[in-house]
Amino acid sequence: MPDASLEPITLKITDLARAGAGVAREESGRVVFVPYTAPGDVVRARIVGYDKRYAQAELVEILESSVVRVTPPCPAFTRCGGCSWQHIPYELQWQTKVRGVRQALSRVKLTCVVEIEELPAQQIWNYRNRVQLRGEGRNLGFYAAGSHTVVPLDRCEIARSEINQVWAATRDEGIQKSPIQPYKVEVEILDSGEIRKTWNSRHAASGFRQVHDEQNARLQSWVADALLNQKVGLTLPKGEPHLLHLLDLFGGAGNLSLPLAAHFGEIHCVDVTAPIGASGATNLKFHRSAVVPWLRKFKGEGRSFSAILDPPREGLAQEFDEIATTLERLKVTDLVAVGCDADSWVRDLSRFVRRGWTLERIAMVDLFPQTPHVESIALLRNAP
Repeated sequence: MPDASLEPITLKITDLARAGAGVAREESGRVVFVPYTAPGDVVRARIVGYDKRYAQAELVEILESSVVRVTPPCPAFTRCGGCSWQHIPYELQWQTKVRGVRQALSRVKLTCVVEIEELPAQQIWNYRNRVQLRGEGRNLGFYAAGSHTVVPLDRCEIARSEINQVWAATRDEGIQKSPIQPYKVEVEILDSGEIRKTWNSRHAASGFRQVHDEQNARLQSWVADALLNQKVGLTLPKGEPHLLHLLDLFGGAGNLSLPLAAHFGEIHCVDVTAPIGASGATNLKFHRSAVVPWLRKFKGEGRSFSAILDPPREGLAQEFDEIATTLERLKVTDLVAVGCDADSWVRDLSRFVRRGWTLERIAMVDLFPQTPHVESIALLRNAP
């Protein structure tokens, strides 16, 4: 295998990979991925690792800037471990995300089954309602990529303005609480407008919440429309709504099922991080449990179910067969599948389709502008 410590080489960036890096080719034809580059850039880059089919490189110098490149507003861009696309215009960011999901669907032969409904972000800066900051002395900011070195900042360009307004005060609090030892603090703006700070605890210790409120509302509306064929807030069509039940599996704190409480007779929200106690909706029950063990004990025969699946990044993986079999035993007819990793999400979709489920709708929602991450959602139906 070639030595990964070679002198920098000159590369022409010709494309943008869905994982975020610019794409070039060595003279040998091998693909090289170079982070923080844009299509059209001519750069000097150093190879840092080889795989069988491609190489990874680090950017050393931009020799010629692409006409599509934009100036990142953050002074810590490329040093902070957060954003990776501030130099890419948003239209190109979104096109790359859509193309990436189409490629993933194509690999499992689900391409062009249905048209993808696109929900790009309207607010692409100052959108995050929650950030996790790291502090050491007077340095407060984020970890550098791949390290525990704090990159000090005075604000974050993708954080809500309310969070940036308390940045200096948070730094002062950190010095008082931990004058010698490093610390972390999660700063969140609640729906009420109140700022909540959680010190030296695990990620989302105060409860998980999607970081982009506007886009999360669009995600919630899409799920509601898919399951009810109407918008949240409208009255349920004539019938017997008390016979309709919903399983929200890997549902966290009920982000996708709480807005549906008025439309279902009973909702079960299951997750290892589910809240303990009441939800505020008498017909929504939280179950703090892993999904498969809970399903094994659940007795739901004789009722009519819809379901939401929002598993971790790796998808259903080895639990797929048991979960799918249980949903079919319970005669689930409508299923919304949500995924934050396109490859694992389409793998699960294809397995449902091979079992006889029909793929009815697909959408993409951008919850993370300035990064390659995207949320994908689909509606599947199964004949009873």
